[in-house]
Amino acid sequence: MLTFGVWGGADVDTGQAFLIALIAMAIVFLTLIIIIFATWLIQKGYTVVLKKTTISPRPENKILEEDEDAVVAALAATIDFHREFGKDARIVSITRTED
Repeated sequence: MLTFGVWGGADVDTGQAFLIALIAMAIVFLTLIIIIFATWLIQKGYTVVLKKTTISPRPENKILEEDEDAVVAALAATIDFHREFGKDARIVSITRTED
């Protein structure tokens, strides 16, 4: 059985068609392996960077770990400050007052 070949208009039989299909599948799988390996390398590099850069909260701001409302209040205050004065704000400390 003969099929019409895509390259050069040559006739390709079934065995050659299977060989072409296998080569094409191998190229696709090799490309996928290269992409997986590249993302694995990027992930490894990212974890190395994360190990070297640690951000520890200041001891006086432990309230941020305990109270979600304090985080919302801090964000709202910095956004309001930025809108009013047009400058960036840095929170130095947070203390809870009586409600």
